Amino acid sequence: MGVSYSFGLLKPDCLSRNIESEVLRMIESIGLEIVRWRRIRLTPEQVGIIWAPCQRESYYPEMVRFSTESDSLVFLVRGENAITRLNDLVGHWNPEIAAEGTIRKKYGTCPMRNVIHSTSNEETFRMEASLFFGQLP
Repeated sequence: MGVSYSFGLLKPDCLSRNIESEVLRMIESIGLEIVRWRRIRLTPEQVGIIWAPCQRESYYPEMVRFSTESDSLVFLVRGENAITRLNDLVGHWNPEIAAEGTIRKKYGTCPMRNVIHSTSNEETFRMEASLFFGQLP
């Protein structure tokens, strides 16, 4: 498949627990290189773009409150088949059923507070990455 990029976001629960370095080390340990990152406070509008499919769900207002309550860390990684490899490492959105060895299994506490978001495909990568980093690699 070749070298590609992926987008990720360490959620407020990750930063408030001071485990961002551990999570980023896990990402680097599978051979993905973190090429850009920045700490930000998400706006409700950005939450609406990233999690647009969730807007009609009953939990969406709580998701907006959680996602905007404190800082997050957005990042880009580069590596062989980056989107699939990052998603495999991140694991299922529900930490209780995420596979052993995944970030969410290790650090997530519930479906909402599951530490990390990763882009699902090339189309969402382009949208999410450009939202935070402008010109893409």
